[in-house]
Amino acid sequence: MGVQLESIAFNYDSSAHSNDALNIRRNAAQAVTIPEWRRGVSVTADDSPAAYSLADVQGNPVSIQVELRRTDPTPDCVEVRALDINAAGGCLYLVLVALGLGKFIKPGPRSLLGAVKSQCVCFGSNNLTGPTLFNLTHHRLNSAGVESSITMWRWQYRVLPLGVWQDFGITQHRTFTVLQTPTAPWQQMPSGSGNTQLPWVDLLKWVCGWAKGAHTPNEAAAEVTKAIYALGPSVFEYDCPNGGSSWYSSWNFDATALLDRLNGGVGNGVYINCSDCATFVSSCANLVGADLWQSRMGFYFSLNPLLAIGSSVWQTACGWGGFSYHEVAWKGACTENENIYDACLQVDDDADPTMAPHTALLPIDIRFGNPGDGDYRDKLCPASGGAACAPQPGTRTRRTVA
Repeated sequence: MGVQLESIAFNYDSSAHSNDALNIRRNAAQAVTIPEWRRGVSVTADDSPAAYSLADVQGNPVSIQVELRRTDPTPDCVEVRALDINAAGGCLYLVLVALGLGKFIKPGPRSLLGAVKSQCVCFGSNNLTGPTLFNLTHHRLNSAGVESSITMWRWQYRVLPLGVWQDFGITQHRTFTVLQTPTAPWQQMPSGSGNTQLPWVDLLKWVCGWAKGAHTPNEAAAEVTKAIYALGPSVFEYDCPNGGSSWYSSWNFDATALLDRLNGGVGNGVYINCSDCATFVSSCANLVGADLWQSRMGFYFSLNPLLAIGSSVWQTACGWGGFSYHEVAWKGACTENENIYDACLQVDDDADPTMAPHTALLPIDIRFGNPGDGDYRDKLCPASGGAACAPQPGTRTRRTVA
């Protein structure tokens, strides 16, 4: 084999992401090394992750940075490309390649990153090309929504100008697409390994699954809210035994514990409260392009019957009758005029939310409202408690990720 892959960088320019991937890290403890794919190091798709902001790359040429090595007396210059294995049927295509029939399958634009456009490269005296930009072609970055998938490339070279294409490698890469650059608490700068607020690959796997196919921030936030609420009762339930304490957001957003819990570990336990849910929804939705805050309402107000996360019993939150405060994921200025997302509970959506029978509604992108408007506030609180259940925009925050 005359040509060998040395490395592939998806995020080759940490200061911008209109032509390449975002700055990311694996989790609180582990950074993502650039180049993301390295010969002898990257084996599985998860060894080589990349995330793209669809709004930023929209309409722009998208490229990767590749370094190649000459391993035998191959000519100084060759033409190199990578075909999209996903487009030819995944595993079936690999079988056809092994049988020597792969050339009869025409690649098509099915993977997120498509194929790598062919171009001429030349080797230096050290038999290396140096980092070289290759454009992507037939990708779906102009039409995709939120997604997590695996891109598989079949690398080939030929001697110019019309030689036979020769295979020299197959690589696979975990690829994420988010609607726009993740908003706070997530950051893009500084891009170094010490910044734990860079988007986390381990969390992107979950959130891109929850919000798969979303094309707008509202759709993404809605799907995240549904997914968080659906974690009850097997993963989470409202903390009635301890008076509604915060276990994942008492100071920062303990995303490490959340991931452990989602992956079948103990995390910080089964119990959560409204602040935890608000932090989960806003932080996870913002990871894929929403723009939400955590903010409170209150203080000390009575409640209508509701379905707390993990419960199938209509009651006033553990039977207490009221909340000292309640926290939700909130848009904009977090006042009565903005919309909220609440994964902590379902409210009654019928004409009289104070009485049975009840019509369950998970609060998704609905206006908080004033007493008597018929919005979220009236569904959560009886008329006697509506005045006390007032927005508290002074509590508006985005907890740091830990």
